[in-house]
Amino acid sequence: MRPFIFALLLALAFIASAPGSAITFDDIQHGVDTYNSGVENAPGIVKTLLGDERIQVNISRANGTTLQAGIETKNAVIVKTIDGEIEDPTIVVEAEEEAVAKVYESDDPVEAFQQAQKQGEISIRGTTFTAKLKVNAALSSTPALSFFANLIGK
Repeated sequence: MRPFIFALLLALAFIASAPGSAITFDDIQHGVDTYNSGVENAPGIVKTLLGDERIQVNISRANGTTLQAGIETKNAVIVKTIDGEIEDPTIVVEAEEEAVAKVYESDDPVEAFQQAQKQGEISIRGTTFTAKLKVNAALSSTPALSFFANLIGK
């Protein structure tokens, strides 16, 4: 398994099913189904970190529009997706569509993610003290990264 970056992986697991084409809400829903089908095999840290969160995903598309989706988790299972904004998100993922595609298509997704993050093309942030701690811990967790990398595959 290739290691990967936690929150981005969660978002990518939702959106990466359509590389080379515009990302849609249907892609996010497909990723939710993929994630939920594998969550029982997730390491404990993933279940702890994604226990009960409200995640806002904002993808800036090449055509100038923004795809917004909300994801709600309960006990690490995604229980709700919203086409648009979720109320009071605890985690916000913002990315440029091109950066998402580069990470997905890369032979070294960790390096591609790190470059995109350094260049400001991808950001992940907690909006509460607890969520900030969770995001930082997840970005440092090899088991969490490996789980999400395995979900996405190439």
